[in-house]
Amino acid sequence: MVCYIEENIINHPVTKHIIEKFNPKIIKINHYKDIFNRTHQDFNFQKNKNVLILAEKKEKFLYKGSTFCNSRGYEKFYYSTQILGCVYNCEYCYIGGMYPCGYPVIFVNEDDFISEAEKLKNAYIAISYESDLLAFEGIYPFHYKWIELARKRNDLLIESRTKSANVDRLPDNPPQNFLLGFSLSPVEINRFEKKAPSLEKRIKALKLAITKGYNVEIAIDPIIKTDNFKDVYKNFIEYLKSEIDLCSINIEIGAFRMNKDFLKKLRKIHLSEVVWHPYEIKQGEARYEDEKEIVEYVRGLIVDD
Repeated sequence: MVCYIEENIINHPVTKHIIEKFNPKIIKINHYKDIFNRTHQDFNFQKNKNVLILAEKKEKFLYKGSTFCNSRGYEKFYYSTQILGCVYNCEYCYIGGMYPCGYPVIFVNEDDFISEAEKLKNAYIAISYESDLLAFEGIYPFHYKWIELARKRNDLLIESRTKSANVDRLPDNPPQNFLLGFSLSPVEINRFEKKAPSLEKRIKALKLAITKGYNVEIAIDPIIKTDNFKDVYKNFIEYLKSEIDLCSINIEIGAFRMNKDFLKKLRKIHLSEVVWHPYEIKQGEARYEDEKEIVEYVRGLIVDD
């Protein structure tokens, strides 16, 4: 492993934890953007390298979520960016269109994120919005303090959405206002989800989360209109029903959609059908022309007995 580390946080406890655990090659830098924001970077090449950037975030620990997003009944929706980038390289993910670098940035000053969240009242906070936080749990226990915050503050809903199978690294018996969302896709879609765990492993992780006392949710989002779309998702939902009691779990459903500028950047990185599909552009977003029908078809599969 190689770690680019800002000089001012070389002795930070989180930095020390990572150094002691992995004994990486250390390259000191002045500011994370000196590496992260360079031009002409090879995103896919970097994704295959074991490299981290450790930094300190100076401001903006929480961002207001879009009013178009589901605030889950809370007055306000915020998201944190404790990590920029992801260990996975899903070809349909907007993260690849957001950032110029394939190396993840970890902001080690976790207490500043927690302190900012403590100021909120009656709010929904997504902590895995521009990354997959649980996928990094083997590097550092990022979830512990968020779970404890939820335990102290029942007016907050804290959500971590994931494709990771690292549930065994999480503590048992969390409060019910800490929500663990599992992003599930048909096995045929896994080819677009480079480095991500298989559907079987994710379902196993979801079952373990339930056993450990977690409030869980399933996200079938984004739905990808692949070859034999209807059969693929019919078989997928039937498989889920054979493994999980879907009636007892909330399921979020959504079709592929993306900011058109992010999609333009993704097309410079990936050559797959999911990126090069002739999407309809409306109000700056790329969407399937028959998006409503796609979502309703999958929803119908779930509720149909």
